[in-house]
Amino acid sequence: MKKILVADDDFLQRDLYVELFRAAGYEVIPANDGQEAWEKAQSEYPDLLFTGIMMPRMTGFELIEKIRNNKALSPVPVIIFSHLGREKDRDQAKMLSNVEFKVKGYDPPADILDTAKTLLKNSERGMAHRPLQPMEEDDRPPANLF
Repeated sequence: MKKILVADDDFLQRDLYVELFRAAGYEVIPANDGQEAWEKAQSEYPDLLFTGIMMPRMTGFELIEKIRNNKALSPVPVIIFSHLGREKDRDQAKMLSNVEFKVKGYDPPADILDTAKTLLKNSERGMAHRPLQPMEEDDRPPANLF
């Protein structure tokens, strides 16, 4: 079973995505902030990181930097999930490998799940460094999921 590490200090958003990913059949590891996520990543070895940006103790970008500098964790794909969608955050995300940037309140949960599935599938194929490919119709979640 694939593991998704969900890091966000907004407990409502974190719990929503923990449940979304669990309902889709993934093992989910919740973390309250970047520092807790870093500690869990080192012992749990997630297949995907889903993180906010602005968190106490360690930001999402600091967390990603630590993961990219860790040989065992560096290939892990990342979804950054931001409240703000600021251009400087988008630009910083574009400079990172294997990272997708999503905006809270703009990108619906079903689209986030599609992105997670695609990143995980590309990672399995050794394609993590390539741009996302659209999901095939039978891989999409049911339309009534949310």
